Amino acid sequence: MDNARTRHQDYTAERDRLLALWERSVAGPDGPLPGAILDPAPLPTGWCGQVQLVPGEHHTGDVRDADDFIAATYGLQRGAVVVEDSRTGTADTAFVWAFHTVSAADHHRHTPMTTLDVYGRAGAPASTVADRGELEHLADWADKHRFLWDQLRAGEHRHVDVDRVVHRLQRLRGGILDLLPRTAPGQVRAVLEDVGVTREHLPDDLADLAGLPQR
Repeated sequence: MDNARTRHQDYTAERDRLLALWERSVAGPDGPLPGAILDPAPLPTGWCGQVQLVPGEHHTGDVRDADDFIAATYGLQRGAVVVEDSRTGTADTAFVWAFHTVSAADHHRHTPMTTLDVYGRAGAPASTVADRGELEHLADWADKHRFLWDQLRAGEHRHVDVDRVVHRLQRLRGGILDLLPRTAPGQVRAVLEDVGVTREHLPDDLADLAGLPQR
């Protein structure tokens, strides 16, 4: 019981500290986001929180512009704060992720895309069954990744665009992982094989999950 009480007190104290810094330095006086309200939640890797801006005074882009200021306010390294659209997606809100390390922020920025993003539904629970549009997007992403990878293997790219390679693979990874539990057995594998994706195009863990056969 004592440990539980201590954890509760520690969490409350950390949340109060985050709020006090925000109100004193970011939301005023003379901070970049006067009047903005933060609803923070401490995390093992830092903290996150919804930001409600004063309507008509600031917008989500202003919070993005203040990311380095926010990092400095909380004693974090430059690049350790990520600002995203909020759950509601309205212009007078934002969602802030503040990490102890820049690498954690970079990892967050490269979170694999989900097939739901293309419909603007990523903030809502996924349906239990994938729809046709999601499978079509998975096929498109798989085909684009395969095409680029095959060109690289064949030496057809003298200057490799590493960002494009990583982006296409991460996007495909997100699509596969999100669709596997929402499709019939073998359906994702069939989509991949229909566009020519084999085990050599994917990391072993992803190829195993998709059920692609050994060659």
